[in-house]
Order: sequence, then C-alpha cells, then structure tokens
Amino acid sequence: MKGILLSRFKAATVAFFTSCLFMVSLDGKGQTTDSSKTYHFIVEAYLFTPSMSGTTGVGALPNTFICAPASELLKHLKFGGMLYAEVHNDQYAFTSDLFYASLAQDASSKNNVVSGTASLKQFLWELAGLYKLKPWLEFGVGARINSISSELNINVTSGQGTVNKDKSMTETWVDPILITRLKGQITKKWLLQLRADIGGFGIGSKFAWQLQPDIYYRASKLMEFGLGYRYISMDYQTGTEGTSNWFLFDMEEYGPQIRIGFNF
Repeated sequence: MKGILLSRFKAATVAFFTSCLFMVSLDGKGQTTDSSKTYHFIVEAYLFTPSMSGTTGVGALPNTFICAPASELLKHLKFGGMLYAEVHNDQYAFTSDLFYASLAQDASSKNNVVSGTASLKQFLWELAGLYKLKPWLEFGVGARINSISSELNINVTSGQGTVNKDKSMTETWVDPILITRLKGQITKKWLLQLRADIGGFGIGSKFAWQLQPDIYYRASKLMEFGLGYRYISMDYQTGTEGTSNWFLFDMEEYGPQIRIGFNF
C-alpha cells in the first residue's frame, strides 16, 4: 500500500514540476494583468468525486483499513457540499474553501476485522492569503480546519469467537499550510491552474499535502467552468494506540472535480 502511495506521490511531483516549467514558458505570453487596485470576487460550487484509501482508528478498536473507489463512495454518500470563494486584485488574493461529506463504507478484513462499517463525516475549511510574485506565480500561507467524525461498527475475531464492537469519536484540528499557485492563460477563454500545498508539520497533522491541477473555460464575463483533479493526503493521530483516547486518520483522497464559477 505504501509503495502505491509513494508511486502516486512521485507521479504528482513529476506533474507539478512539469507544469512549473510549462508555466515559466508562458511567462509574458498571453498574460493579462489587472493594473487597477479593484477587488474582484469569484464564487465556485464544485463536485469532488474521490476514491479513498487509508486507515482509521477509534479508541481501543483495531485500526481499520478503507479502500473504496469513487463509485462506491458516491453510492454510500449521505450528504456532500463544496464551495470555494475568492477575492483578489492584481497583487493579493484571499480564499475560502469549504468541504463537507458524510458517508459510510464497508471495512476491509484486516487486523482481525471480519466485517463491519466505517462511517465518516468530514468537514474541511481552508482560509488562505496569497501574494503574486509574477503574473503566473503566487505564494501564500493559510490554515485548514479539519473536523473528522469516525464511527466503527465492526466484527472482530478473538479467543471467544467473533465479537461486535462499536465506537465513535470526533477530532478537530488545524493544519498550517504553505501554498503555491501557478496560472497560465492560453487564450482569453482558456486558463490552466496548478495549486499545491504542504502543511501540518506536527502542529495538527503529522504531515498533509495537496495537489490540484485544473483547466478553466471562461464562457462569459460572469461564468466559467472548470475540470480538474484533486489529491489530498492527511496523516493525523492523537492519543495512545490501543487505548480509549486513540484516534487515527491516515487517509488519501483523490479523484476528478468539476467546478462552476461566477465572477463579480
């Protein structure tokens, strides 16, 4: 499993640096800079359809492995809502990204788990500020608030046969993040964007990172459409494994996303 995730990380890294080189080649070509200090607003509703793989742990229950393709997660999705907002001028950008999903997924048969269900409620709210270094390059800092409610209802083998165990916990933490965003305007209608961040640093998560390449089509002055991919990884743990205060969320979420945006 770690080998697969490492391969994905290497692939994402290659894609990131390839895109950086491409953006550099666009520097000064097809770029339009708003020379005014007027602020503009963007509001985007988006749909992120991820696959999920990783491990969750709650209390003294065995750590439970989850590996679910996007089709399975959508089938078990109870509720989801995603909204991005941004205000920017020619030098600064301030962003807000809200994500919420509630789902249930079958637990994999590892660590003496015979069967069961893992229910997750995931809330993410990211706030960030970015500074434009070049027309195609921005750098910034931010904070991502994570609130994960995890409930395990599993059947576990023991010396007495199969035992049903059930426990739920909610943990909330904040990850500081460093952000890079690259933009390349191909034509007046088409825009490429690549956003990457790393964070956690042991303050919240042990380590967290995210990569989002997107391509946008400006249909009108008001409306734009985006199609892209998102890969987000978080490794958070607190407490002592095997005891009632243990909480683990070591998860990779990755998949396509579509966006509908409005510019004001």
